[in-house]
Amino acid sequence: MSRLGRRHGREDGFTLIEVMVSVTIMAFMSVLSYQAVDVVIEVNERSRSDLAEEAKLQRAWQIIGRDLMHMRPRTFVDERGSIESAYLTDPSEFGLRFSRGGGPMIRSNPSGVRRIAYSINEEQQLQRQSWAITGSTRDSEGTRLLILNDVEEILLEHLTPDYSYDPNWPPLNQKVTIRSLPKMIRLTIRLVDKTETTVLFPGVISN
Repeated sequence: MSRLGRRHGREDGFTLIEVMVSVTIMAFMSVLSYQAVDVVIEVNERSRSDLAEEAKLQRAWQIIGRDLMHMRPRTFVDERGSIESAYLTDPSEFGLRFSRGGGPMIRSNPSGVRRIAYSINEEQQLQRQSWAITGSTRDSEGTRLLILNDVEEILLEHLTPDYSYDPNWPPLNQKVTIRSLPKMIRLTIRLVDKTETTVLFPGVISN
């Protein structure tokens, strides 16, 4: 009768150490994969955010450009009987007021001309207000539109009759009429995140 011999050599399967090493490697690879996916998601979110902010800035420029393109050499008489120039800046802080044509001709405003005002409010938003040319800027806020958030500063420069640039209009030490408009306007928007863009707008011939 033959005897069954004891089986020598390594048994089939993994040892505990091999299993632990495999689990550790898999955990490490999972962490790397998660970090890679997280980076991709973060980049995509940042790109979407940047594109959204860029779209808002472009929209602001479009609104400003349309307004300046339709400037008119039309003075404005307020409710106190004071006459404002067709185009006027506030030298103490950013502020701009001018007359704009091209609007709908309705019974309450048959000329289609409106008074436009740009300013930066306390929330650092660039805002646009408009009134019918017969309206009152003191008694009413007019039609108010928030154009852009996180605005740090707006810089205006105006090409004067002697072909120099002046931040004020009417320009200092130069004679212009109350109906005069700048020959050219250079406008810079500076945001809180230090983004800065400048656009040069041609003036409108005034009488």
